[in-house]
Amino acid sequence: MKKQLLAHCVELAKSKVRALENELDSTREATTSESKSTAGDKHETGRAMMHLEQEKLHKQLAEAQAVLAELGRIDPAIVHTKIGLGTLINTDKGPFFLAAGLGKVVFDHTNYFVVSTMAPIATQFLGKSIGDKVNMNGTVYDILAVE
Repeated sequence: MKKQLLAHCVELAKSKVRALENELDSTREATTSESKSTAGDKHETGRAMMHLEQEKLHKQLAEAQAVLAELGRIDPAIVHTKIGLGTLINTDKGPFFLAAGLGKVVFDHTNYFVVSTMAPIATQFLGKSIGDKVNMNGTVYDILAVE
């Protein structure tokens, strides 16, 4: 199950990277056509807006590529006894996958919380094993299984 979930997460991350790259290409083309067709203050304002949009997209693309790189560090063949990067955790409140910051991911009709090991909930889980409990903001999670 973990191998298929990881593959699904990688595909989601790749899809996001492709979408951001396409959007960035579109803003570059728009900036080029804008600079050829207008002049004056309106032109400068338009170019400034496009530049800000490109900066935002570059930042989002870097974050998406970092998520993809983090997913690439996971070996799905490793069976965990203690929780760490790449661990699939089943709790009484639902499953968690310590991989990268993707949030809620629906896979095989199940909601998984795919979180980075840097996320506050993940730091509570790190090093724990089956039978342990984690308390996060007053919510207690019973660790039922670790894969």
